[in-house]
Amino acid sequence: MVTIKINEHTKAGKALIETARIMAQKFKGIDIIDDNGILYEKMKANHQSDLLSEPEKADFLKELKNTAK
Repeated sequence: MVTIKINEHTKAGKALIETARIMAQKFKGIDIIDDNGILYEKMKANHQSDLLSEPEKADFLKELKNTAK
């Protein structure tokens, strides 16, 4: 098993991913696994740093209820 980290936002990365997809369709032994573990960890860290405090949460819910009326 070989793991290659590819930046899918670059031309070379896009070309390599597309080539691998074509080869995976034609030949056995090639599996493409999208690993978003790094993205998930970044999202989790950002979520925890952006949590509202209890007073902020209460104010937000109050404002939301007033808007719904």
